[in-house]
Amino acid sequence: MDCTRLAEVLSEARGRQEVFRRALTALEEAGVIRCGEAYWVGESLSLLQMQACRANCSLAPWSRALAEEALRQGTRVERDGFVALPLRQGSRTLAVLVLKLELGQKIPEALPALLLLALRRPGLELSGRLLWAQEEERRRVGRELHDGVGSLLTAALLTLKVAERRPEQLAEARRRVAEALEEVRRLSRELRMPLLDDLGLKEALKRYLEEYRKGGVEVEAHLEIPPLPKEKEVALFRVVQEALTNTLRHAQAQRVQVRLWREGDRLFGVVADDGVGFDPEKTPASVGMLGMQERIQGLGGSLLVHSVPGQGTRVEFGVPL
Repeated sequence: MDCTRLAEVLSEARGRQEVFRRALTALEEAGVIRCGEAYWVGESLSLLQMQACRANCSLAPWSRALAEEALRQGTRVERDGFVALPLRQGSRTLAVLVLKLELGQKIPEALPALLLLALRRPGLELSGRLLWAQEEERRRVGRELHDGVGSLLTAALLTLKVAERRPEQLAEARRRVAEALEEVRRLSRELRMPLLDDLGLKEALKRYLEEYRKGGVEVEAHLEIPPLPKEKEVALFRVVQEALTNTLRHAQAQRVQVRLWREGDRLFGVVADDGVGFDPEKTPASVGMLGMQERIQGLGGSLLVHSVPGQGTRVEFGVPL
């Protein structure tokens, strides 16, 4: 593996979670690992999961136990193709990586040193959190304004131009302006997220799915959601919402399945439809897809989109609790 390239990738990370995400992604793209997870060592040697695998990952059931063993021993632990690698600074273990190696591959010798250099950058964690939170909220509001309010106001403006010559079109122009006003009110409600504040993620998703069914798509839902911090509930609601919006706009689906469930110390989710699908290799990532990735990665998790033309689309994600 080209460790010079790995160093460049890590130097661009804006936060602690992004350091681990970039490292694991680079190792996977280079064919060194099949998947990987990362844990930060907190007070009293507690393990805080910073980066999690997806629901279909064979590493997930064994990851924490291997990380705990590596933490206790302070040395590398290997089990059946899995490797737990502690990152040590002097006598202290800062973090533990748990990796599923590809057959015949080895962990680059420079990996621990490069990670420690990236993690010691001054102000890394604070600047990363602030930048991510600010940029993500700007992107989301920008998408909503462009796709919703902007389109409606453009239509209203065109109708008003026609009405200059044909006054009977004024009623249609008023109707379009009223639609834009209602869209602004809807966006305001969603920014405040009153359902989440009052009822929590499970009930908010139930209410949202009741409205979603009115779009003509049959919905099968299985929601087993434990109590979560508010910021995690908001992020997960937005991810499910975006996946369902994409289904309604593009998939031409008859049925969609929504599942969220807990396994051990993580929460998994799936949004799958029976629509027209697409070829991920030939279709550029949309702003919505990038937003979903950013939200899940901001929680220390991973998201994967499976799709084949004519065979529907499946969005999978997993996040640490």
